[in-house]
Amino acid sequence: MSITPTLSSLADRATFDPVSPDGWDSLRALGHRMLDDLIDAQSVLSTQSVWQPVPPDLLRSFDEVGPTDGEGAAAAYERFRTRVLPYGLGNWHPRFFGWVQGNGTPLAMLADMLASGMNPHLGGFHQAPAMVERQVVRWFAEWLGLPGASGLFVTGGTMANVHALACARITVARRLGRDARRDGAQAWPGEPAPSPFVFYGSTETHGWAQKAAEWLGLGARAFRTVPVDAEYRVHVDALQTMITADRAAGLTPFCVIGTAGTVNTGATDDLVALADLCADEQLWFHVDGAFGALAALSPLVRDQVCGMERADSVAFDLHKWGSMPFECACVLVRDASAHHEAFRNTATYLAPGDRGPTAGGMYFNERGLDLTRGFKALKVWMQLHADGVSHFGRVITQNVQQVRRLVGIIVSHPELELLAPAPLNIVCFRYRPSPTHGDGTTLDALNRELLVRLQESGVALPSSTVLGGRFAIRVAHVNHRTRDEDIDALVEAVLSEGRRLSPGIG
Repeated sequence: MSITPTLSSLADRATFDPVSPDGWDSLRALGHRMLDDLIDAQSVLSTQSVWQPVPPDLLRSFDEVGPTDGEGAAAAYERFRTRVLPYGLGNWHPRFFGWVQGNGTPLAMLADMLASGMNPHLGGFHQAPAMVERQVVRWFAEWLGLPGASGLFVTGGTMANVHALACARITVARRLGRDARRDGAQAWPGEPAPSPFVFYGSTETHGWAQKAAEWLGLGARAFRTVPVDAEYRVHVDALQTMITADRAAGLTPFCVIGTAGTVNTGATDDLVALADLCADEQLWFHVDGAFGALAALSPLVRDQVCGMERADSVAFDLHKWGSMPFECACVLVRDASAHHEAFRNTATYLAPGDRGPTAGGMYFNERGLDLTRGFKALKVWMQLHADGVSHFGRVITQNVQQVRRLVGIIVSHPELELLAPAPLNIVCFRYRPSPTHGDGTTLDALNRELLVRLQESGVALPSSTVLGGRFAIRVAHVNHRTRDEDIDALVEAVLSEGRRLSPGIG
């Protein structure tokens, strides 16, 4: 008997045979199965647990050594189907409220497949994918009030914000006669030491700001944290006082960060007041709108981001309140020429041509850190063509209305306590079996255990934070799949688990 493998058996063992029609047919069949399995999984999400831990035997499989010989595409997919697919974080589930993570849409899932299959290089080039990205950037610049702004897609909010801060430092330095691209933030021998650059944001600013200060060579202490008011918004008078004192101390303020939707409570700074202050002080005004910037698309809450249209730069994530799959963030810079100057690159091997595929040059490479970038904008472009931007606004409106409904339930229920205002889409609360039950430490311990049990039950998945020293159950809601009955199921689960943990009370 011959032991020479047949074409069909080779197709089973290998990924595919690019010469054999049988190989392509096998790959096509496997691809259809993958698509069917993913659509089947999404169609029954509401009947499944939000999250479940990886079983111990599967955990051990992730410690296996790498394979020397392959087992074939079908077997590799089976590993994914049984060992990976059931054990994600659960952010595609209608009762996922843990963190600000979009659920992803089926169309965007397919668009990511198209983008990966086409596999274009988005450093620039004269190609349709680059035109798609520039078009989507232009659309959002107009919708968010910065028509004509420059921009590009990046991985997430941190990178979008860091790009904006880098642009701010370079641009403001140029106004002051300093060359930040050449000299950085360092003192050079024989030259006067430059005054340190500093920038400002509230104590509620996301952790990207400290990372950015470190990565850009400014040092963590260059990020000056400003107190917040009772609604967790930056205290503008305190900010003004800090800027004045820092200038008197020989520091060089260059940027103020306003947050549209803080990660803890969903608060939005007074962006109008910050825009006025920055204009008076000649500072760069940046808005971190990782999820809150998209509130501009909803008539219900767009007034909360009034003033954003005056920003010098805005960062936002479409994989948050835009329902897109990861990774899909964007940075916009009002002054397109300043954006270009901050990242201009003149390497000869990237020089633009008058004709051919290099006509127009490496547009995105000269507006961001990455040269090699994937086709992130395609899923947004396709979703917008399918549904229109009004659909994005309707989802945001629906989420805010659901949050307001949840807040109403909390404030009217004797066993639940609201711990912070909920102006947008984040609710912080706790279970309190009676108004006089226990001290803060006891209530914190009760709610910590309640939250973990709730998460492990798979019924719903909120997260937590600490506000004013009090442990809070935190609902961060950007979920387009959520219905009112999912909110009710969350409340019922909190009450049921809370009563089990505190029998005879309340």
